[in-house]
Amino acid sequence: MAASSWKTVGKERHDGLQHPPLRLPGESADERLRELREQFLELVIVPLGLSLMAAFELWHWFTGLPIDPWAIPAMALVSIGYAVMKGWPLVTEIRRLRLGLDGERSVGHTLESLREQGYRVFHDIAGDGFNIDHAIVGPAGIFTIETKTRSKMGGAYRIAYDGNTLRVGEGQPFEDPLDQARAQARWLANLINEGRRTRVAVRPVVTFPEWYVERTARAAADVWVVNPKEIAGFLRNERLILSVEQIDAIAAVLTVYCRAAAQR
Repeated sequence: MAASSWKTVGKERHDGLQHPPLRLPGESADERLRELREQFLELVIVPLGLSLMAAFELWHWFTGLPIDPWAIPAMALVSIGYAVMKGWPLVTEIRRLRLGLDGERSVGHTLESLREQGYRVFHDIAGDGFNIDHAIVGPAGIFTIETKTRSKMGGAYRIAYDGNTLRVGEGQPFEDPLDQARAQARWLANLINEGRRTRVAVRPVVTFPEWYVERTARAAADVWVVNPKEIAGFLRNERLILSVEQIDAIAAVLTVYCRAAAQR
């Protein structure tokens, strides 16, 4: 199937680069990290300045100069309290995003090796209020890949998957990553299939870097849940359904969309 049979998604702008580079793994998280760091610095600057002023005023007081020693220190304490109250959630979010960014980059590095097997790899595909961490297009089909990076707080680093729910260690079962991956796959399928007579499916994948995934119902599951190092092996066991021409056509659609999204 020629690339011309696929509907072009989005319109190219002509300011800046005509063909801007595609996004890198974790680029959305990296942008959000920069925003949070700037907010955190804005919160810290005022308390720091007032603290320096307070130290200066206290020095005058200790040297016997007739200056009220408590006005600026009181202001400094209030500003410090405000900064702690507003800044602590930012610190927590920065740590979470940094962990997620490391995970996305690690998975992105692993996926890049799939190019040798004929796969096209895309990172950080922007949707409407969300982003798809990674997508690959190759002989075994089209896959969206959602990266879930979790802190290891001790115990066995094991995630159990029964085809319907996930469970970390002996914790409560949960389904949110599976639902998220399914929604992303549906969105990408609608994007790719727009204007086509014959639809192609997109399969969702959830990956947990550095965690062991124990699967009890792989054959029945519509979502793959894997350690990123397992993805290449899973793909080798799949039936080959896309020709080189189809891969090129689908990759062209995604490339046009991603470049248009980057220029918005």
